[in-house]
Amino acid sequence: MTDAITGEPVENAFVEVVGAGLSAYTDGRGEFRIRGLESGEQTLRVSRMGYAPSERRVEVRNGASTWVNVSLGVQPVEIDEIAVEATAAIDATRDVITRAEIESSGELTAAGLIEGRAGVVVQRRGPGAPQTVSIRGSSADEVLVLLDGAPLNDPITGAADLSTVPTSQIETLTVLRGSQSAIYGPGAAGGVVLIESRMTAPPLGLSAETGSLGYWSGRAETSGPLLGLAWSAGGQVRRAEGSFEFERPRELGGGRATRQNADYYEADGFASAVGGLASGDLRLRGGFTQLERGVPGPSFLPTPSAREELTRWRGQVTWDRVAGRFRHAARLFGVYQDVRFVDPAPPQGLPYDSRTEALALGGRLSSELDLQSAMRSLWSGVEVRDQRYESTVLDAAAPGGRFDFGAFVGGELSPGSSSSTRLVAALRVDRDDLAKSWYPTHELSLTAVAGPATLRARHASSFSPPTFGDQFFREGIAVEPNPNLKAERIPSDIGLGVSVGGNLGTTTASLSIDGYIADVKDMIIWAPDFRFVWSPRNFDVKRRGVDVQAQLGLPARNLELHGTYSLARVTYDRPGDDDVQVIYRPRHSGTVGLSWQPGSWFFSADARFVGTRYPVPAPLNALEPFWTWDLRLRRSFAAAGWQITPMLAVDRVFDNRNSLIFGYPEPGRVIRFEVAAGPR
Repeated sequence: MTDAITGEPVENAFVEVVGAGLSAYTDGRGEFRIRGLESGEQTLRVSRMGYAPSERRVEVRNGASTWVNVSLGVQPVEIDEIAVEATAAIDATRDVITRAEIESSGELTAAGLIEGRAGVVVQRRGPGAPQTVSIRGSSADEVLVLLDGAPLNDPITGAADLSTVPTSQIETLTVLRGSQSAIYGPGAAGGVVLIESRMTAPPLGLSAETGSLGYWSGRAETSGPLLGLAWSAGGQVRRAEGSFEFERPRELGGGRATRQNADYYEADGFASAVGGLASGDLRLRGGFTQLERGVPGPSFLPTPSAREELTRWRGQVTWDRVAGRFRHAARLFGVYQDVRFVDPAPPQGLPYDSRTEALALGGRLSSELDLQSAMRSLWSGVEVRDQRYESTVLDAAAPGGRFDFGAFVGGELSPGSSSSTRLVAALRVDRDDLAKSWYPTHELSLTAVAGPATLRARHASSFSPPTFGDQFFREGIAVEPNPNLKAERIPSDIGLGVSVGGNLGTTTASLSIDGYIADVKDMIIWAPDFRFVWSPRNFDVKRRGVDVQAQLGLPARNLELHGTYSLARVTYDRPGDDDVQVIYRPRHSGTVGLSWQPGSWFFSADARFVGTRYPVPAPLNALEPFWTWDLRLRRSFAAAGWQITPMLAVDRVFDNRNSLIFGYPEPGRVIRFEVAAGPR
């Protein structure tokens, strides 16, 4: 809760949930929390002497926190955070990371925010390199990444590079595990990462950072009112030299070498505005990213002259309105991306200079009806995505783009006005423009609360179409495309879970366990044929596992302990031989950590475990499991009317140099120091 003109927090504002008999006052940071709400849509009413009253409609879900941003003034707009929480239990099927958590994390990219979360593995090839994500053993192209509703997945490879989304641009990040195509469309077979870009900034904020590998960065942010809108804007520049020494693997002769051509430069910015239009809420967001980095290649075949250049512009308009029992929403987006790879002197093969220009436009229209009965609500809508591009990496048979269309319906059933049981059903049908086929997907989920426990059951389906890069890339030596690839499908994703949360004296505790069976039909995996020619091929894969999350809080000591564990058994479905783990999918992974916040200090320590990986489709050449430790230390203090926050971040504290993928070394211990400042 903030003042619309000054941006300062509004203290002692009275917030009530209409009709629920629950209320709270905002604290000195302008924040409040209300627990124990029923799931469904609620109305918040906010009032304070000297400010115009404000009302907001909020969707509350069991096992999740709903964050609402409200500004009080002559024309109320959304600025800063307050929270309404449905239950105290955590949920191993989803993670919601807020702006406050992002700033505390000390992470540089979206990938860093989700690395080590239950069921999530970030696949990276060294510092500054692309960072893609696997959820529950999925391929990177089976995880749909939406930035303000626009797919971030590359139109050629299908994978989303989360290293190109700096944390300075993120307002919230949500990870949804399991099949999500019935809600979010194609490409969501493994899960979805939802990134909402910044909507808020302080009136003035500055930060500077330096660290290992020749790293430095600078950032500035500001905000204010204009023409009835509240606007925010900011920008950041980052650079790193990236060179470091590493030990060669014994398999490659041992000895020491220097990792070169691992530098990067990035400049990015964002702008947003919120206000009212046609009795509804209007949001405008935009941003750009410019990135240049070396592509050093594997350590056993380095490419000292390979470079990547990326330019991305994005924009989004969102409008929603509540009229009686109806809620109408519209979202339009546009993304332009230009990517160039060049190497004038590769260690093998011919020099190349490839370029891909892509333009993605799309929108989503939806309406929801509040039935005010046991059948709580019904919704429906349509979604379109149009991608057009020119690329020199594809052959002449490749089309110039694709147009995808989807239509969806759904409803929520919650018998009784005070019932804690919730049944959600959704059905969607999508048109695959390239295959000229229709793909239906569904979701049926049941949530029930019994005392301190929340029970979950879910059945869903999903699909991911093959990428243009797999089907139409230019043929090379010992590699060839496969235009006959089938779509990856999960016809039956079954999930069962339970969350338990409560107080044990002065201690808070919560535990969430979710198991799943989600076999993949026609997963696309690169493999050689009898001629030892590599090509993408379809394989049936068995996929099942368990995700566990636990938290233990000691409020009197400002201490929290947390941990996760994931078992992801992802094996080829072959008669008599179904125990071979798919390449680079660790079967076991997990984290353990603590955070301590005494007064103005904040300290966190997190350990991450990555289990055995196989670099080939056979139980051979196993890569050893490993642990890494990260530390964060931060303190805030006031000086001459400014709030100063220095932070120390140390990754791989014990200089561990194991890598997820063979041949792509890590630099070991990396230290960064940041100082952020803003008016009090």
